[in-house]
Amino acid sequence: MIAAQRFGSLHPIHTTNFLPVVAAPTCTGCGRCVSVCPVGAISLVSAQDPRHRKRKRAQVDEDTCLGCGVCVTACQHASLSLKERPARVITPLNSAHRIVLMAIERGTLQNLIADNQALRSHRAMAAILGVILKLPPIKQALASRQLRSRYLERLLAR
Repeated sequence: MIAAQRFGSLHPIHTTNFLPVVAAPTCTGCGRCVSVCPVGAISLVSAQDPRHRKRKRAQVDEDTCLGCGVCVTACQHASLSLKERPARVITPLNSAHRIVLMAIERGTLQNLIADNQALRSHRAMAAILGVILKLPPIKQALASRQLRSRYLERLLAR
């Protein structure tokens, strides 16, 4: 998380399917959420209150936020709550799942299987096929299109 905070790259860190939402009327701008956020996705901005010019409120940077919910539990005024992200994030279950998902998204699944010397064992192939069979139908279709395998097509048809 420190690397994500310093370098701005969230690719090695998996996010959740939720984002914090600030209830502006109840946010006091105390800054507790800012101090507990592990990636610095929350900042204090002007509340734009004409009666209290120095008043601040929390603001969430959705592109940086991991959706961990630490800020929600830290808020004493219940001004933060979690909402679903607009697009669901599929978090890999293990390293084989992560490698297969990355290969599918990059369009290199066929290279992963054919070019990698380490994956020539039947156990590695079984792990890859097991991951593909557990994927959502859209990802399965992408994998099938990339591999062009009759065997995989028959497995997916079951």
